[in-house]
Amino acid sequence: MLQIRTYLRRARIWAIFGSRTVATNNQIIKSQDMLDYNKPINPSTAKAVVDRSDNICQKEFESSVKPVQLEDRIEGLFGRSEENLKSYIFQTKTNCDMSVWSYDGSQERERIGKQLISLFTEMRDQLTGQGHWCDFVDPLSGMPYHNKTSTDILTECDEDITSFSSSLDLVSIGCCRALQHTDWGFNVFVGLLFTDAPSADIDAAGKEALKKLENVLA
Repeated sequence: MLQIRTYLRRARIWAIFGSRTVATNNQIIKSQDMLDYNKPINPSTAKAVVDRSDNICQKEFESSVKPVQLEDRIEGLFGRSEENLKSYIFQTKTNCDMSVWSYDGSQERERIGKQLISLFTEMRDQLTGQGHWCDFVDPLSGMPYHNKTSTDILTECDEDITSFSSSLDLVSIGCCRALQHTDWGFNVFVGLLFTDAPSADIDAAGKEALKKLENVLA
């Protein structure tokens, strides 16, 4: 009788979950790997495929270099006041609407944010290796990533953010504000890097870093 009940219970589980998948840790775990409910799921051994839907190298994106116009703001963030500072902005199209909160949107934001940190870290390593100063804004907190002495932040809802790209606008939505891209609407996420390197070196570092990141995420 116990064996029959166990069989019927597993049959019911398969009937409910047989055609569904569960996403965890950037992986899609097939439902047949969940049938033995007495065992915990081990993502490292379960049959899985990597979900690359949030790979910034596979998404539609824009990047551009501009001379810094907000010298006082950048000095507050990074303690730098050179006249030749430039900004590098990376804008990527998201799957989710970032003007409203959702679980999927928060997960996508975190994954893209971590990829941008990897991208900017690689760029910074290249540019500082050439003798240039470089730092960037943590896209998840708005704080300077390497300058730990600053208390200033620059978030995506900051009114100054649109000065770094002609494709961005800050829109009021009720009591909140959200970035809006001219082509992608509210499906946008951005990252900002600052350096005193020449524009050509910044562009080259960006392309090389994207190539390395694509190989890591492939």
